[in-house]
Parts: sequence; C-alpha cells; structure tokens
Amino acid sequence: MVCAPELRGLAELDFALVPGKTVVLLGSSGAGKSTLLNALAGADLARTSEVREDDQRGRHTTTHRQLYRLDSGALVIDTPGMRELQLWADEGAVDSAFPEIEALAELCRFRDCGHEDEPGCAVLAALEAGSLDRGRYSGWKKLAKETAFLRAREEGTAKEAERRRWRSIEMSRRSFEKSGRGKNRD
Repeated sequence: MVCAPELRGLAELDFALVPGKTVVLLGSSGAGKSTLLNALAGADLARTSEVREDDQRGRHTTTHRQLYRLDSGALVIDTPGMRELQLWADEGAVDSAFPEIEALAELCRFRDCGHEDEPGCAVLAALEAGSLDRGRYSGWKKLAKETAFLRAREEGTAKEAERRRWRSIEMSRRSFEKSGRGKNRD
C-alpha cells in the first residue's frame, strides 16, 4: 500500500524508478497520481488539489500528459484521469504474469481445468495447502475473467461486422438485379 500524502510505501516502488526506465501513472481523476509523482520527486512538480469535503474524493486537476525526470534518473509520465482502463492482453499474457499458477495448472488432472471446483485441481490444492497466495489467485481469476469477456465481445463484434457486410452485399445484388442491369442479354 502506498499513501503519498503520508509518504508511506514509496520505497516499495523503487524497483521501477531506475535511470532510463519510464513509468506511467494511470488511474481515475482525483486518484492521487500527481500527488504520488510529487511524493516520489520530493518536490512539487505537478499541480494538485485538495480532496472534496463532502465525499473525500479527489478532484480532476491534471489536463495533459507530461514527462518528468526524477533525481534518480527515472522518467515518470503523469496523465489526466481515465474514465475507463481496459485490459489489452490474451490468456497467454495473463498466464505468463502468474507463472506460479501456470506451473500448477500443468499438474491439474484435467487439461481444461477452470481451477474453481474440479477434482484433481493442483491450483486449488495449493490454495488449500497455503502454498499459493489467495490474493494472487484472486488477481489471476479476475484477469482471466476479463480477458475471456473481452475475447467474447471482440468475437461478437467481428461476427456482427461480417453479418452487416454480407447484408450490404446482398442488398447491392438485389438492387443491381432490380435495375435490370443484372439480366443476361442475348
């Protein structure tokens, strides 16, 4: 956990703040991205606003992307708030982000194991034994579910586009035949 105003947890981010490496701060408007940047820099590089009194939520302050160089040599891009962030990966990318779960999945009794309630599931056995962190498992399940949803939506969008394309072709063919230009002439 990081709390920029209280300067807690900043050291946990040192692994990413190295010379020549660029880090991007993404999140909702008012989430504290600029406040975090200022805490990491140890200076007021970006303008920030106080949280609202009525609901204790942050205010939208940053209006453009900007690259900052920290004293460590790390580069940090502060961004305006995002309304929606979407995963841009497939199942293979999710699996490779969780190598311990990928390795356990190879040991499951069934190849198509969903790691939820199947008998002989090595992932569930590791969870039960405490050798797999529940937070990692939850994160993996959440990302796997999101990639499956995105894939299904993309497939549905592609099918709909193909259906519209063929409908247009059929309408053009009918129009061509109606005009009389599509008839054989002797």
